[in-house]
Amino acid sequence: MNDVLFEYLHQFCQIYLNDIIIYSKTLKEHKQYVWLILQRLQETDLQIDINKCKFHVQEIIFLELLIFIKKLKMNSWKIQMIIEWSTFINLIQIQFFINFYNFYQRFIKNFLKIVHFMIQLTQKKIIFEWNQICQMMFNHMKKCMIKTLILRHFNQICKTILEINSFNYVNDEVLSQYDDKKTLHSVVFYSKNLSFAECNYKIYNKKLLIIIQAFKHWWSELKLTDISIKVFIDHQVLTSLMKNKELSRWQMHWV
Repeated sequence: MNDVLFEYLHQFCQIYLNDIIIYSKTLKEHKQYVWLILQRLQETDLQIDINKCKFHVQEIIFLELLIFIKKLKMNSWKIQMIIEWSTFINLIQIQFFINFYNFYQRFIKNFLKIVHFMIQLTQKKIIFEWNQICQMMFNHMKKCMIKTLILRHFNQICKTILEINSFNYVNDEVLSQYDDKKTLHSVVFYSKNLSFAECNYKIYNKKLLIIIQAFKHWWSELKLTDISIKVFIDHQVLTSLMKNKELSRWQMHWV
């Protein structure tokens, strides 16, 4: 499906397996885009189930997310599942929950730090034991899950802020944008573990790498804007790096 609609991908449609979502700014544009998609599917002998399709709507469920014109939300019944989730009695239940929780990590700030204790319980050398501390951390995960229920869509004409925090082996990133009233809204959260080799980098190389990785991860969104992007990171060592006239081998490679 991606190959068939590659020309339109990220322009006015997104695809996941056999699901297609088409978006536009106006109804007139939308009708044109729908026609282009249907025409391309017809040319390649691909059929759609009309009973499973929705046309000209302003809100829809796509990949278990509620998508609106200016925002997206978690599915309410999924949230209720998290709230009502009881304790765990075996490893399989924990693994299932982690996979479920991981799907919504874009809504959860500091995701890997929060879920770290539960991932540790799945390691081979760890004896599974659900105690009071585990229950306390699990309750904290539930609260974090429902804390940020709404995110904004990325808007290429809005000022963009990229906040990056690094703690030992984990990078936490927040992509945010200002609205017309100069109120800052979260667009998406992202957490990533550093590799063992990256953890041993010198501090200024590690911080520079984190920034580069963040831009690579959000490149499909950030490349759309012509407005300067502000980056906030939790270290001053990069100020001296900016004054260096010569770059190291690693820095040259990243640039």
